[in-house]
Amino acid sequence: MRMIHQDWTHKSERSAPTRGLLGAPRHAPRRPARGRALLRQAPWLALRWMLLRHSLPALIAAAALAGAASAQCQYAVTTWSGWQCAWGSTAGYTGTGLNDLAGWCGYRWGCYPEEPYDWYPACCPPGGMPQVLPMPPGASTGGAQATAVNNAGVVVGFKYVGASDQYQHGVIWWPDGSVETIPPLGGSNNSRANDINNSGVIVGSSGGLPYVLKDGLMESVPSPGPSGGSALRISSSGFVLCNFGSLSTDNRACRWRDGGLTVLDPIDGQLVSIGYGINSAGEVVGSSMTYGGGSQGYSQTPTLWRIDRAIELPKPPGYINGYAISINDVGVITGRMFATDSGLPQIYVLWIDGAVFPINSLTVPGSPQIGPLTRLNAIGQILASGGPRLLTPTWWSPADLNGDCAVDGNDLGMLLASWGAPDFDPRCDFNGDGIVDGHDLGTLLGAWTVH
Repeated sequence: MRMIHQDWTHKSERSAPTRGLLGAPRHAPRRPARGRALLRQAPWLALRWMLLRHSLPALIAAAALAGAASAQCQYAVTTWSGWQCAWGSTAGYTGTGLNDLAGWCGYRWGCYPEEPYDWYPACCPPGGMPQVLPMPPGASTGGAQATAVNNAGVVVGFKYVGASDQYQHGVIWWPDGSVETIPPLGGSNNSRANDINNSGVIVGSSGGLPYVLKDGLMESVPSPGPSGGSALRISSSGFVLCNFGSLSTDNRACRWRDGGLTVLDPIDGQLVSIGYGINSAGEVVGSSMTYGGGSQGYSQTPTLWRIDRAIELPKPPGYINGYAISINDVGVITGRMFATDSGLPQIYVLWIDGAVFPINSLTVPGSPQIGPLTRLNAIGQILASGGPRLLTPTWWSPADLNGDCAVDGNDLGMLLASWGAPDFDPRCDFNGDGIVDGHDLGTLLGAWTVH
């Protein structure tokens, strides 16, 4: 049974946490503003304010600000060798999906002429070696590719179908080794699966529209205009990122959940919006773009949509065009910046707490150069497709609420923003007891970093 749900509106989902422009989530934007300002500008004056407003634990927390830290994120790089073909050549792997346990999926080249398919789906368990997944029944000579894997080890992707590989049917590889094809909607020849979250909900495209496959029921996401589209990503909280329209004329990134569709307009001066990543707060990253401008025939600006407001992300010096690729729940963003008239090479970057860094400046000395970035997980690991290469932060703590590789006054301010609030940021509730209080404060102070 398949259901098409037709209820869409331009609206903000009330359950999504609010944020500052480039900071981390704030679930109570009016209450913490004064406290956070005091914490940053006059921490000892904040003692009196918190004593009156929040009680002794917050007083102790404010005192800890005297030791606020600063840190530089650094990443260790793990690489994998390609598949050795019988006649001596190497078939390299490409990474496309990453779960929160450091397991990844993707595909490798076929070893021609000894193997009959062009592409072979692959998956690598955490800490293990890449393994070729079973070829789905009915695949044409193009073979199949995996696109995403969740923490339970369920892999999704697609197989090529048709005499000239012209169609793509969605595929599920289950942990028990069985393989299931996702049938297209009636009248369609495609059902490609693009992503799966830890609840097992799958998204993709079929019949010219995005679909959400949950508990065996396929639901289409209706278009806000005359053009079709596709669902590219789904967050752990169930927010779905869709794109509708033509990239050259009217494309719009959209966010969907539970029947509500929010259209995300580009920044002022740009024609179309394109979404590439989404987090559990419903924040979207991608680009605002106009064809016909700039040295490359288009103008493309990396963009973050927060509280449905389009925000231009800062660019490295000398770079003009680029886009954001992924965002995780602490607000770390990956992206790509293009060469400009100055002749600078394209680079891949991270935005951390509002600042932009070339990714190759953050890797451990002696690491290989990092190419295309495809995925970013909850603990800050980054998958680069070529090789592939997995970048792992050399330091990580759940108390690092803004992803800047330190637990300091910035994280404390975020925790205090949720102190005792009914609409608290769930990341601040470290012990999961439904309230942000002294127990969570103790956890944060226990992880405090001093550099």
